Amino acid sequence: MGFKMGQTLLDERGRVVIPKEIREKLDLKPNQSLIVEVRGKEVVLKPVLDVENFIVELKGCVRRSQIKPSGLKEIWGIAHAHH
Repeated sequence: MGFKMGQTLLDERGRVVIPKEIREKLDLKPNQSLIVEVRGKEVVLKPVLDVENFIVELKGCVRRSQIKPSGLKEIWGIAHAHH
């Protein structure tokens, strides 16, 4: 589960301000792209993984990998309907 670090409001245009404590904890920067997911009745925001971080996350995945395919999909920020 997550942690609660503040509260925010949805404005009339549907915008939300992410509290400063969360932005700092997750190292979110202005104009950074986020993925928006719906999980049941929750809205989940996830940073888009840039190419450099993607490569770092993939290191060691080919040989003797400890990462399962579902973990790779999470790193890539994708989900396949057939899995």
